[in-house]
Amino acid sequence: MNSDLEIAQSVTPKPIVEIAEAIGLDRSQLELYGEHVAKIKLDVLAQKAQPRQSKYIDVTAITPTPLGEGKTVTTIGLSLGLNRIGHKAICTLRQPSLGPVFGIKGGAAGGGYSQVIPMEEFNLHLTGDFHAVSAANNLLAAFIDNHVQKGNELGIDPFTISWKRVVDVNDRSLRNVVTGLGNKRANGIPRETGFDITAASEIMAVLALAGGLMWGLLWVTDHPAPSVTADMLPGPPEPGHEYHVMMEELGPPDGDSADGHFGDVLGER
Repeated sequence: MNSDLEIAQSVTPKPIVEIAEAIGLDRSQLELYGEHVAKIKLDVLAQKAQPRQSKYIDVTAITPTPLGEGKTVTTIGLSLGLNRIGHKAICTLRQPSLGPVFGIKGGAAGGGYSQVIPMEEFNLHLTGDFHAVSAANNLLAAFIDNHVQKGNELGIDPFTISWKRVVDVNDRSLRNVVTGLGNKRANGIPRETGFDITAASEIMAVLALAGGLMWGLLWVTDHPAPSVTADMLPGPPEPGHEYHVMMEELGPPDGDSADGHFGDVLGER
């Protein structure tokens, strides 16, 4: 029996423009990332707004088999089956985290003939959203540490900062670290913190639901004020730096399936 990779590479993917046309989207409504991957432009949501005429099927809470058949395989297979019997169905998946792809769990494109193609692009970087999320998250982390080191106008106790940095690999040695060691003037205030995997960051959770500017993010606990959020930082001249880092990531990436049907990719794994 062929492996998932052999099956994926045996299928010739259709151009994404051709697949999009089958669900009523033309070339002008897409942002292309090569021939087989694209994003839907956000203004399409307003253009296509109409009374709901479809059904939403949520596939969740499935314990996978030892071979890995779980939510993704079921979701893709259900979409393929519905299209095969004449319905117009679109599967919406989460984007794989690069960390687990190289772990024991492997990729997250489905399996067998129930998978997203091109599988290699889907599992590795895709449209670069994870890297943008990492950069935006760590930008805010740097703003926080810089504020505390440069006078701490908000009077924040460094040991109550809950915002962690992120990296998109499984690296347990970074889960708990001490930052700011060395010269205090140059390297900041020493404090305990850690790294999360990018998919588990608050920015990623917000991205999956956002339609615009992201800035009111809580990152300090146990403070005299009710809460301290990103827009309270006096350092940046205006809010929105994270938004500008991530402005290209708000639209959902789209790809092909092994049977030639449209698929959306949202959020994280």
